[in-house]
Amino acid sequence: MVAPADFGLIAMVVAVSGVAEILRDSGLSWAALRRTDLTQQQRSNLFWINAAIGLGLTAGVFGLSWPLAAFYGEDVLVQTVQWIAPIYFLNGVATQFRVAINLDLRFGALAIIDVAAPAVALGLAVAVAAGGQGLAALVVQQLATAVLALLLTIPLARWWPSLPRRAPEMRALFGFGMSFASVQLLSYATRNIDSIAIGRVYGARPLGLYDQAYQLSVAPLVLLNSPMSRVAVPVLSRVRDDRPRYIKALRDAQLIATYVTATVLLVAAGVGTPLITLLLGANWAAAGPIFSVLAVGSVFRSIQQIANWIFVVEDKAGSMLRLNLVGQPIIVALILLGLFWGPIGVATGGSLGWCVFWLMSLVWVQRTTGLPVRPLVTDAVRIVGVVGLPAGAAALLVTLLVPFAPLWVVILGVAAAAAWCCIALISRRVRSDVRTLTRFARLAAKGGSQPSRANDA
Repeated sequence: MVAPADFGLIAMVVAVSGVAEILRDSGLSWAALRRTDLTQQQRSNLFWINAAIGLGLTAGVFGLSWPLAAFYGEDVLVQTVQWIAPIYFLNGVATQFRVAINLDLRFGALAIIDVAAPAVALGLAVAVAAGGQGLAALVVQQLATAVLALLLTIPLARWWPSLPRRAPEMRALFGFGMSFASVQLLSYATRNIDSIAIGRVYGARPLGLYDQAYQLSVAPLVLLNSPMSRVAVPVLSRVRDDRPRYIKALRDAQLIATYVTATVLLVAAGVGTPLITLLLGANWAAAGPIFSVLAVGSVFRSIQQIANWIFVVEDKAGSMLRLNLVGQPIIVALILLGLFWGPIGVATGGSLGWCVFWLMSLVWVQRTTGLPVRPLVTDAVRIVGVVGLPAGAAALLVTLLVPFAPLWVVILGVAAAAAWCCIALISRRVRSDVRTLTRFARLAAKGGSQPSRANDA
């Protein structure tokens, strides 16, 4: 219902103005999540800081609308940016309410917010798109998601901020947040340099194809790894001082990224073109090969997040910043090198860059924390090599050999991948890992219904 060029226009806006979303948080949500002794006044002060930053960024993004439209040569971007600008204030107000839910380990409440708000916003966007307003539909979707998420978050948080006052350790919280936000800014620049470059050099339609391929390639990260990060950091912080338990918890957590996220991504890469055609329509088929390459890159992004958790839990935001100052420019250089071969070249360069960055991250973790990272590397290589990669190859083989409609190719490709996963269960080690995953899932489900920290106290 919405043309690739309209998606490209939205991608032009978000690639640049999205920096404001990182500044809006300023790492303060992570600073709060890693603390098991956060006081009411500290959390309230963080709330007012996030809200004030969000308000300032809304004004800044609104003013950015004219130079951004001039940069891309698209006058329609002026109103588009101005309508999107209030999102940053809404998200700034919501930040510490979400942290309150997180710290109480009420993951079911977070799931309600993360599913209900986008679902209702999608319905509103479809209604607008049905009226022939493609670009307006995408703006409505983003704005409505922010509004609905805030309306759901406040009552579910079971917390209300106090008036701002002096409180101890605020400087430490803010310092950690700034270091973490600097890392996020570097990472964001790396993730969006591809969209900025493609939009500037090739225009809205190629960017629209690339952007939708990218969004689908990171969907498993958004659906699985991002919520997992919100769970992992507070949980790992509680066992950090028990080193054997801590290392085991890290290895168990990585099972999600390797068995689940990586396998899903590699199977999706195998059926890339028919999957894109099935989901988006025949006029999006050119995005299929781009998606397949990007999905492989997302595998490395998925397992690299383990290193980020360690840096946060170990209070090594400065070390993480130095790692990114070295590693992220490598990814950017490979992306820009790939620009000569169009969107597919950009995707290839980015995927190669994330592979390099994953290995760098683990080496950096061992040097700065002393944690043994060899088990994390060998676990990842073993699981992806035994399960994910062969499953993806089985799906690709079906795509190459079966001349059916896209729906049947996807079904048969997924069935072939599932068959290999069943064969992999012959391995005793795989069966043991699956049992650990099952136990982990049950614990996460119980965590969603745990009483709040106040009640525990």
